[in-house]
Amino acid sequence: MNRSVDDVLRYWRTSLADGALGEGKFSERDRQRLIELSSETLKGGVLPEGAVGKLFKDAPKAKVVAVRFWPLVVAKRIYHGQARADGLPDLVAPVVTEALVDRDGQILPQRNAIARDLLTPLPNDEFTIGAVEAMDRFLTEEPLRYDGSSDWSVYLSHCRKMVDAVAKGWPTGDLHYGAAGFGLLELAEDASATIRNILDLYDKLLADRPDIPLLEELVSPASAAAADPRIEKALARRLGHSNPHFPLAEQQRQVLAWLDAAQLGEVIAVNGPPGTGKTTLLLSAVAGLWVRAALNGGDPPVIVATSSNNQAVTNIIDAFGKDFAAGEGPLAGRWIPDVSSYGIFLPANSRRQEAAEKYQTDDLQTRLESQEGFQGAKDAWLSSACVAYPNVKGDVSDLVAALQRDIGAA
Repeated sequence: MNRSVDDVLRYWRTSLADGALGEGKFSERDRQRLIELSSETLKGGVLPEGAVGKLFKDAPKAKVVAVRFWPLVVAKRIYHGQARADGLPDLVAPVVTEALVDRDGQILPQRNAIARDLLTPLPNDEFTIGAVEAMDRFLTEEPLRYDGSSDWSVYLSHCRKMVDAVAKGWPTGDLHYGAAGFGLLELAEDASATIRNILDLYDKLLADRPDIPLLEELVSPASAAAADPRIEKALARRLGHSNPHFPLAEQQRQVLAWLDAAQLGEVIAVNGPPGTGKTTLLLSAVAGLWVRAALNGGDPPVIVATSSNNQAVTNIIDAFGKDFAAGEGPLAGRWIPDVSSYGIFLPANSRRQEAAEKYQTDDLQTRLESQEGFQGAKDAWLSSACVAYPNVKGDVSDLVAALQRDIGAA
């Protein structure tokens, strides 16, 4: 990687890490969407049964759930029965903790920080309690060390020391705020784990400095060459289609042509609102790549679809299961049994069991790649191939060659 790529990656990493620290300013309305924790819970680190029920309501089979936890909350002081309308936040919660909660209600802190929106520098003249530099210096010297066997007081002590490192004694002496006597908590879903993994990836890229043309193109794209109108007219470039019932629109055909003509490391961005055919475009792109690989006698490519939300990925997985037409005749359908889709879903570990109830996951690969699974798939494939080519002896290589001839002729 060149120096400019390093600089951009460091900027992206810093921006992501700052955003991952969570918010520390809340309104009274925000308070309604969060789980409020009593002072007794804050002292012991164990949630009451009702709070545990809320956290696990949508994850009945999970052993733990990820949460964000604010153990120290201060509220705007009341004067003569009213809070001052001075533009300050109603509630301030400086310490934000990424934690796991088990089914017994035990809070297991994983990472501790001061909320980034309470630390300078900030783009606007907003309420702050200290500087990012002070927090970074403290966490470098004294990171949170806590495991299931640690005493809860270890965590509470780290929180207090961290606040003191940024703003000694706060909120003591603050004319605007006083201790509220409660904490706040919310489900973090998979966001914190995802961000942690991305930060680790940035660190590895910066340390190893691998040669990745696609990354360099994303970070510092070269000036686009003049468009060649002949590419969009090269219909022969598009070798496969997801189904025979619905033709592609003109813009979809253009994208597929450019995708096929793209060189290693080039990036093609496709934008469009819901319902404009982006998923159909993806299916046809994959079909074309598979057909080309078959014609060249190679293995089909592994294609990764990723998104910041699971729904976008599962939409693609669903489409790969139902929108590819089975076709007609002896070549139709899937020749390997127990495969319901051309894609597999790889969710976070906390959702693997839940995902496996509806989607193909990596458990399918484990089954198919076992000796028993491989032999069963081979027998089923040979059976279908021999029906399609009764005059070809039942040797895999000869049957594959016959398939390639037919694909090429088509």
